[in-house]
Amino acid sequence: MEHKIISQTKNPFLQRDEILIELKSASAPSFEDVKTAVGKDEKLVVVKRVDGQFGQHNFLAEVLVYESEKSKKEIEIVPRKTRLKIAEEEKKAKKEIAKKKAEEEKKIAEAKTETKSEEKSE
Repeated sequence: MEHKIISQTKNPFLQRDEILIELKSASAPSFEDVKTAVGKDEKLVVVKRVDGQFGQHNFLAEVLVYESEKSKKEIEIVPRKTRLKIAEEEKKAKKEIAKKKAEEEKKIAEAKTETKSEEKSE
């Protein structure tokens, strides 16, 4: 996959570089492919869009490269769908942890009753 930077502008207010890249590829590049083509730290790179025209192998990608993870976190918005998905996963994880704790407490209680019954029989 060949790539060429068409334009690169510095945005000091938002602490990022705004890059427009032209990619030549047989198939549409994924966002991960575009991140690697930029050649910067992938944690700081955000791919906004990848556009192509039907039947051509040229694609334009709009990419934002932040100066720090803090500035990226402050500016970038997590889509509602993704936030809800993350919240559901957290709820499931909490339920599983609570279930494991209850099972452990039940085992401990059973062990205590067994030791008490053994002491009484002696």
